[in-house]
Amino acid sequence: MDQSGNKVSSPVAGEFALPSRATFGLGDRVRKKSGAAWQGRVVGWYSTKLTPEGYAVESESHPGSVQIYPVAALERVA
Repeated sequence: MDQSGNKVSSPVAGEFALPSRATFGLGDRVRKKSGAAWQGRVVGWYSTKLTPEGYAVESESHPGSVQIYPVAALERVA
Protein backbone atom coordinates (compact mmCIF):
# COMPACT_ATOMS: atom_id res chain seq x y z
CA MET A 1 0.00 0.00 0.00
CA ASP A 2 1.24 3.49 -0.79
CA GLN A 3 1.84 5.23 2.55
CA SER A 4 1.89 8.76 1.05
CA GLY A 5 -1.85 9.04 0.50
CA ASN A 6 -5.05 7.17 -0.07
CA LYS A 7 -3.74 5.25 -3.07
CA VAL A 8 -3.89 1.48 -3.04
CA SER A 9 -1.16 -0.23 -5.01
CA SER A 10 -1.93 -2.93 -7.57
CA PRO A 11 -1.93 -6.55 -6.45
CA VAL A 12 1.37 -8.36 -6.88
CA ALA A 13 0.85 -11.21 -9.34
CA GLY A 14 -2.84 -11.41 -8.37
CA GLU A 15 -2.10 -12.27 -4.72
CA PHE A 16 -4.88 -10.10 -3.33
CA ALA A 17 -7.48 -10.38 -6.09
CA LEU A 18 -10.67 -12.32 -5.44
CA PRO A 19 -10.58 -15.78 -6.98
CA SER A 20 -12.08 -15.92 -10.48
CA ARG A 21 -14.80 -18.35 -9.33
CA ALA A 22 -15.65 -16.63 -6.04
CA THR A 23 -19.10 -17.36 -4.64
CA PHE A 24 -19.41 -13.84 -3.24
CA GLY A 25 -17.97 -10.52 -4.36
CA LEU A 26 -16.72 -7.58 -2.34
CA GLY A 27 -19.70 -5.66 -0.98
CA ASP A 28 -22.16 -8.56 -1.22
CA ARG A 29 -24.55 -8.86 1.73
CA VAL A 30 -24.29 -12.23 3.48
CA ARG A 31 -25.22 -13.88 6.77
CA LYS A 32 -24.21 -16.97 8.70
CA LYS A 33 -26.47 -19.93 8.01
CA SER A 34 -26.51 -21.21 11.59
CA GLY A 35 -25.22 -20.65 15.10
CA ALA A 36 -24.54 -17.16 16.40
CA ALA A 37 -26.06 -14.52 14.12
CA TRP A 38 -23.74 -12.48 11.91
CA GLN A 39 -24.88 -10.42 8.95
CA GLY A 40 -22.98 -7.88 6.92
CA ARG A 41 -20.97 -7.15 3.80
CA VAL A 42 -18.04 -9.06 2.34
CA VAL A 43 -14.91 -6.93 2.81
CA GLY A 44 -12.26 -9.48 1.93
CA TRP A 45 -11.42 -13.10 1.33
CA TYR A 46 -8.86 -15.66 2.44
CA SER A 47 -7.65 -19.09 1.45
CA THR A 48 -5.88 -21.79 3.49
CA LYS A 49 -5.28 -25.50 3.03
CA LEU A 50 -8.33 -26.26 5.21
CA THR A 51 -10.46 -23.40 3.85
CA PRO A 52 -9.83 -22.89 0.15
CA GLU A 53 -12.57 -20.23 -0.03
CA GLY A 54 -13.28 -18.03 2.98
CA TYR A 55 -14.64 -14.52 3.46
CA ALA A 56 -14.19 -11.60 5.85
CA VAL A 57 -17.59 -10.15 6.72
CA GLU A 58 -18.06 -6.73 8.37
CA SER A 59 -21.09 -6.59 10.66
CA GLU A 60 -24.03 -4.36 9.72
CA SER A 61 -24.92 -4.03 13.42
CA HIS A 62 -21.41 -3.24 14.64
CA PRO A 63 -19.44 -1.36 11.92
CA GLY A 64 -15.74 -2.12 12.11
CA SER A 65 -16.29 -5.60 13.56
CA VAL A 66 -15.16 -8.30 11.14
CA GLN A 67 -15.41 -12.09 11.34
CA ILE A 68 -14.04 -14.68 8.91
CA TYR A 69 -16.04 -17.66 7.70
CA PRO A 70 -15.68 -20.47 5.18
CA VAL A 71 -17.99 -20.20 2.17
CA ALA A 72 -20.11 -23.14 3.43
CA ALA A 73 -21.11 -21.13 6.54
CA LEU A 74 -22.54 -18.19 4.57
CA GLU A 75 -25.58 -17.41 2.44
CA ARG A 76 -26.46 -14.38 0.33
CA VAL A 77 -28.94 -11.83 1.73
CA ALA A 78 -31.38 -10.30 -0.77
